[in-house]
Amino acid sequence: MGKGAGSPYWHRYLVTDPALVAKAIREKHVGSRGLRLHLDVYQREDDVPTILFVPGTGAHARCYAEFLFQLHGQGFRVVGIDLQGHGLSEGVRGSFTIEELAENIYDVTTWAVECYGENVGISGSSLGGILAFYALANDPRLKSAACHNVAVLSEPGYLRITRAPNLLRTILPLSHLAARLLPELRLTIWLYLDPQTITDDPRLLETFVDDPLTLQALPLRSIVSQSLAAPARPIEEIEAPIMVLHAEGDRIFPSDYCRAIYDRLTCPKRFELIPGADHLVFAPPYLDRSLPPVVNWFRETLV
Repeated sequence: MGKGAGSPYWHRYLVTDPALVAKAIREKHVGSRGLRLHLDVYQREDDVPTILFVPGTGAHARCYAEFLFQLHGQGFRVVGIDLQGHGLSEGVRGSFTIEELAENIYDVTTWAVECYGENVGISGSSLGGILAFYALANDPRLKSAACHNVAVLSEPGYLRITRAPNLLRTILPLSHLAARLLPELRLTIWLYLDPQTITDDPRLLETFVDDPLTLQALPLRSIVSQSLAAPARPIEEIEAPIMVLHAEGDRIFPSDYCRAIYDRLTCPKRFELIPGADHLVFAPPYLDRSLPPVVNWFRETLV
């Protein structure tokens, strides 16, 4: 595909200037696990740091187009990743394990280092923030991370993030068995995510639901994987700098849970509370509050 091709839904994500955003993008493709992953590269020809960005549950890189474009405008090369089965990438729609997505990110990191040099950081939102967090534990080539939300999926505390934690504690063992027998059986993502907790802006929620590139259901294997996957090493052993962002009005990730994970980190770190924002902290209504700390962090930790 050519420059700026793909999803025609720029305006639905409240992009200020769709034509300008599309002009900034160079579409690239990277092989991972035998699949062709789609990347939106907000390109710069000068020698600047590269920031990889991982979208949240069911989303794709262009859901964050305005944020990625503005981050790029602050002097970074930005790579929006469509993970396998997401967005414009190949793979069975929504079918993954956390380990497979970690491999996707590792392969994109390899590509970025080979193309642009070793000065590479990573960011992500929601599940993408957790995947960025895991990537830093997995890959010493990544120099720093800015994670909107963090979690350790293999620990019991993660069930606090789901829509119905008590129900999941009861059915989780059965889900593991069902995932082995019927791994591609699909369940709506709204089973464990309450749409009313995602955002106070009905336009953003409607945009997500109406976009044919977003996922509204996930196979059992994907859902169960999110309750099993552990980081590649204990989070206390991570050495690269991490900034954890948390939205003041987030009704999915409890502040005390994210703070407890943050407190266990021994690496250089910063906790940034974004005032007045809901879970979609990188959506255009909140960029005046969420973008500056991300920019400042990467300016401090990437050289």
